[in-house]
Amino acid sequence: MSFQSTSTRPRARLLRYVASAALGIAPIVAVTTLAGSVAHAQEASPLTLQDAISRAVEADPGLRAAGAGVDAARGGLRQARARPNPELSAEVENFNGQGELRGFDGAETTFSLSQEVELGGRRSARVQLANRELHGAELERTIRGLDLIRETQIAYFDALAAEELVAIARERLETAQALSASVSRRVAAARDPLMAGARAEAGLAEARIALTRAQAEAATARANLASLLGGDTGFTLIAADFSAPRTIEHAHDTPTDAAPDLARLTAERDRANAATRVERSLAWQNPTVSFGYRQFAADDDEGALVAGFSVPLGIFDRNQGSVSRARAEQRRAEFDLEAGRRTLQREFSALQRAIAADAAAISATEDEVIPQAERALELAQDGYNRGAFSYLDVLEAQRALSDARQSRVDALRTFHNNEAALDRLTARFADTLPEQEAHQ
Repeated sequence: MSFQSTSTRPRARLLRYVASAALGIAPIVAVTTLAGSVAHAQEASPLTLQDAISRAVEADPGLRAAGAGVDAARGGLRQARARPNPELSAEVENFNGQGELRGFDGAETTFSLSQEVELGGRRSARVQLANRELHGAELERTIRGLDLIRETQIAYFDALAAEELVAIARERLETAQALSASVSRRVAAARDPLMAGARAEAGLAEARIALTRAQAEAATARANLASLLGGDTGFTLIAADFSAPRTIEHAHDTPTDAAPDLARLTAERDRANAATRVERSLAWQNPTVSFGYRQFAADDDEGALVAGFSVPLGIFDRNQGSVSRARAEQRRAEFDLEAGRRTLQREFSALQRAIAADAAAISATEDEVIPQAERALELAQDGYNRGAFSYLDVLEAQRALSDARQSRVDALRTFHNNEAALDRLTARFADTLPEQEAHQ
């Protein structure tokens, strides 16, 4: 017995030194963080998920940039509707020559107005292409907004998960403090060896450090969420929002071609079709017609009407290469759309399965694992106080409970992230996006 006591004392002193050093640092950081959180909470207001989404949409400059892209496409449509400008020309002939043509005595002046005539449906094809590009820009803005909403959802639930982990770490610290006090009493009464007291002190130090780390991670998650809200940190999170429903409240229909990602691919296919039509229309040679009046300088009373007609000869360039390229782009857009349908269906099915599995895991953890772990810790503590169990048994039970609660938080985080991804695929929050205003 004396051998055991002699051999454990140096190691116990070392563990107490490490624990005391950690305990000296951790409270300073923890108190500073908690003081800032308390002062902040006094002036903060509750933040729901819907509030977070609305504020993120309002504050995001990227969404406004996408809106400017829509305005640019509208300008393109307005330009596509414009017809070719008429051309006014004046031509002077037979002046500054010799003899009767000296000076302007024999000069002839012709004034004419010419107009290019677009054939092959060029203007309507151009307008249709601009319409398709406008529709694509509008979808890009919607998709950018949905991506922002998904990012906000993830940041919101990450912040809630971080706060849950802080609560778990704080409860672990409270348990470690109570256990350390109990072990100290037993060591003082010579009912436990000094090594048990050193381990209890080291475990208490670890619990303090874990709490400090959890608080730092919660502050980082909160700052990330605040950055999406325009930097505003004046909010508190609602812990109840982090719980998973026993039944999935939001049903998601199977994505159709109206889903944003497929709608974008469909719009790209339609744009490629319109571009092909434009290229085919460019193969037509547009004629130019003109009409004017010719004035003879020799006699101011003499003049005559003139008319003209010209058309390019489509010998060397009939736009065949551009038409072939447009048709190839058209085929590629068709294949991309079909591939997108299959990819989206796979993602949709995988997310549905993952959400169902997450919900089942959360229910099992909350209903079975955590209650059993709590009961095991109570029994271990009671048995330790009666001398039936060792300190290691209590420590193992405490770790099992902490692991179960952390597993619940991880499952909840995954559940909400998968729901956010499914909301993104099905555009659940599309109505949250503001209407696009036209800017001239």
